[in-house]
Amino acid sequence: MNNIQPYFFKFISMTTPCVLQIYEGGAKNAQHCFEQIKKNTLALEKKYNFFNASSYLNQVINNRKYDKIKLDQQTYEVLQTTRELSIATNGIFDITMGTLKQCYKKSTLVESTDCLERLAPKTGLDCWDLDGSYIIFKYPETLIDLGGVIKEYSVDEAANIVRKFGIKSAIVNFGGDLHVVGNKPNGKDFAIGVKNPKNPSSNLVIVNLNNQALTTSASYERGISIEDKTFSHIIGVEQKQENILSATVIADSTLKCGVFSTSFMLSSNISIPDDLKVVLVDSELRLHQNLKE
Repeated sequence: MNNIQPYFFKFISMTTPCVLQIYEGGAKNAQHCFEQIKKNTLALEKKYNFFNASSYLNQVINNRKYDKIKLDQQTYEVLQTTRELSIATNGIFDITMGTLKQCYKKSTLVESTDCLERLAPKTGLDCWDLDGSYIIFKYPETLIDLGGVIKEYSVDEAANIVRKFGIKSAIVNFGGDLHVVGNKPNGKDFAIGVKNPKNPSSNLVIVNLNNQALTTSASYERGISIEDKTFSHIIGVEQKQENILSATVIADSTLKCGVFSTSFMLSSNISIPDDLKVVLVDSELRLHQNLKE
């Protein structure tokens, strides 16, 4: 039992490798499970793609004609959960940062700065709300980007599909956003490494997961450059904390992990809920954590 090799499946979605490892349940069951996960994930990508003009997100919400739009049930539930989590971060996590993305496409810092000054007041929790099955906007310029939500949501959806197939041991890993189902066939927890932000090929610490999710937000992943200045890929009005290089969060939901790991990269003014485990890595590679020894 200690050396059981998993059924291994992989596809690309949301520009990232999506990997499913299933450790029991039989090959046929695992294949059917994978096919359903892939279909669901690709459908979510298509529906909520910020960069696709024909996506539901853009056609119905961002390219709106009115300030009040009726949502389908899935979108309402995603936005309701996201809003609750955003409030828990004191508004640091902000899906209206899509409003500012055009500013980072400017060719000069002057143009970019002017754009940010003009549009930043049109972002934040105060600019949108939910009412029944409707979303309401305060400003026509406000755009929603679910890039920091849908991949994590799709991981949770994939884990739910795994459980529906009766599988009790699996790892869902979409570009480092993880949700583990159960534990290893030998009864041990899954061991997951937290990368060294200055050398991502090595780990700083190993954490154990059992029916839990994990995400890491880090400054080493991507960057945006305008002239001689580089901005973090994590866009926020406050921008990132210079002394925090990565934030890893463990919780019962990948979406919850993603919201908080992103937020910890932007601000330290966030209370840590009791159900979250956090590992922050500072610029000196010191760990700030609330993991039990």
